[in-house]
Amino acid sequence: MKFEVEVFKGRQAPVKLLIEAPDGEAACRAAIDQGWVVLSLHTAGSIMSLGPRPWADVGVKGADLLVFLEQLQSLLSAGLSVIEALETLRKGGQGAGRLALDGVITSLKQGFPFSTALARQGGYPELLVALLRSAEQTSDLPEALERFREHEEKAAKVRHQLSSVALYPALLTVVGGGVIAFLMLYVMPRFARVFEGISQLPWSAQLMVAWANLLRQHGGLMAVVALAVAALIALAIGSPQWRARLLGVVLHWGPLASIMRTYHLARWYRTIGMLVAGGVALPEALALAEPVLPASLQKGASVAALSMQSGLAPSQAFDGAGMATPVASQLIKAGERSGDVGIMLLRAALFHENEVTRNLEKTMRVLEPLVMTLVGIGVGVIVILMYLPIFELASAIQ
Repeated sequence: MKFEVEVFKGRQAPVKLLIEAPDGEAACRAAIDQGWVVLSLHTAGSIMSLGPRPWADVGVKGADLLVFLEQLQSLLSAGLSVIEALETLRKGGQGAGRLALDGVITSLKQGFPFSTALARQGGYPELLVALLRSAEQTSDLPEALERFREHEEKAAKVRHQLSSVALYPALLTVVGGGVIAFLMLYVMPRFARVFEGISQLPWSAQLMVAWANLLRQHGGLMAVVALAVAALIALAIGSPQWRARLLGVVLHWGPLASIMRTYHLARWYRTIGMLVAGGVALPEALALAEPVLPASLQKGASVAALSMQSGLAPSQAFDGAGMATPVASQLIKAGERSGDVGIMLLRAALFHENEVTRNLEKTMRVLEPLVMTLVGIGVGVIVILMYLPIFELASAIQ
């Protein structure tokens, strides 16, 4: 039986080998005996399981991943081997986390490197796997773990800053919209009952009565339409394709366009810089970092990678693909002269992350009073429409 095995050696780019073997385990063992490190196994165009693995795709995620890596780094720095450290953590693990460690330990005991064991396991970030794969060449796993932890913590800090700045305008919009909806759907129809049956009503009272009649006659249909729209919005947000389209619209919308583009480029620069600083070749780092970009920017990343493969310098490739800001372009050129492109990309990321935070704060300082003004105008108009007929009728009676 023929197997297609994706492998790599040293810092070379991954390649695919065709190996004749009775089963997947034998094919992997043959590749390892030739000095290769196995990444994945395929047959007839589909990924093969490397044996029964009930733990497949059960990884440690989110905050638990950072805690796991910190504990693992401490144990490795203390002199324990990878298997000893993982078995120590396994004793205190529970549920899916314990099952995930069982899978990694099993792969290690079968002779796979740590990075390959995590890749076989599934559920772990590709960036972490790439960093560990590079660190295995220098036996510096603790430093690779620390580098990945710092990357994730800084990325989480930037996301927290962005969400914190945008939280108040979002809450203000939701609360204001709720108040306006309550006034229009509950209070205004009840006010309109006061004027029903009265002839020669003021225009504001006629407007309220017409709105109340519309709700009375077609309220059920309007509710169904509103629920359908809400369901479509929820499905669109839950769909990766529609999320990418919505994000593409935001990236090209008004004052947020420049801020969002810079934010995503900064994430991309940080990811590439971290990988290059960890020993990953720049072309491979570009391929690994591409998923952190939204779909609207991934084409530019692919163009930059192809340009570098054709022999262009990193600064020329980034500029030609439109993926370099003026600051990043100058820093990359400085990195080419000094041989520290990875460090310069990290500096570019830090510069732009701070710039994004400052620009977003400025935008929100303008947006907050604007939202408050619009909500106030909306509530004020509705209240005036409700009470104006009463004032006009009182004046007529006098």
